[in-house]
Amino acid sequence: MEAFRISEQSAKIFSRLAGNRGETAVKTLVINLERETARLGHMRKVFGEQGLDFTVVKAVDAKLLSQEELKVGRTGTPRFYELGAGEIACFLSHRKCWEIAAQSDDAYTVICEDDIFLGENASAIFGDESWIPADAGVVRLEACRPKTLIGKAAVSTVAGRKVHPLRVAHAGAGAYLISRSCAQVLHANSRAFCDPVDQFLYSSRSFCDDSLVIYQVNPSPAIQEVFLRKDRILGSSLFGERFDIESIKQKKSSKILILNKTNKVFKKIFRKFSEVIDNIFTDDRWVRIGFR
Repeated sequence: MEAFRISEQSAKIFSRLAGNRGETAVKTLVINLERETARLGHMRKVFGEQGLDFTVVKAVDAKLLSQEELKVGRTGTPRFYELGAGEIACFLSHRKCWEIAAQSDDAYTVICEDDIFLGENASAIFGDESWIPADAGVVRLEACRPKTLIGKAAVSTVAGRKVHPLRVAHAGAGAYLISRSCAQVLHANSRAFCDPVDQFLYSSRSFCDDSLVIYQVNPSPAIQEVFLRKDRILGSSLFGERFDIESIKQKKSSKILILNKTNKVFKKIFRKFSEVIDNIFTDDRWVRIGFR
């Protein structure tokens, strides 16, 4: 791992932001493929502008995966699709971070991918752990396009943002905070897997017990480039891999394609109906998480 050291000027910025409240900065890990120097430069700029520090964790290279490692990522029945090498490498990279967090002396660790942007005053969140709910296992720190089901009542506030219980999230592992105890569970229960890392984190419910709650910060202090801008500079190899998977799916008989399209229409109608029910009759609501 490579430690990224902030400049004296950045340290002064951070000191001003933190004040004299005795806040403890949360250790932050950034996943970066060694050859992706532009992405690392981007993260240094984004974090440096807010006086934040991070440690680089070398990403697992999809091009160097062994057959055994590929098998590990295709164990069981996938809920979505069979993972490609890129998705498996991404999951294994996060798992490296979980191991670090599980063995850390720090109670919490922030894990980021190397294509995120930070919002205003993100340093108040990354630079302090006093706002974190005591029962938090994972706190999702990013926004993405699909709607998210969160509890209506906020349990905490930080830097003008609210922290809500997260019930369902469909995408995004670009930025999240994890507790040491949850990282231990995650690492132990992910020796074999078959779903993308974001689905494993937020939708599987297979890794946490009731004492480890998942939360969402809204509006979020982080967002991945793919959800922020159309003129993507950093790009994403995973989106290319997913596009190839979708292309293969579409090479089916016309009868199957018609059935799939009809199924999608009914699913969309059912989803809209479910959202209305949840929003009116439950303590939860479907929202599109903002970024600020």
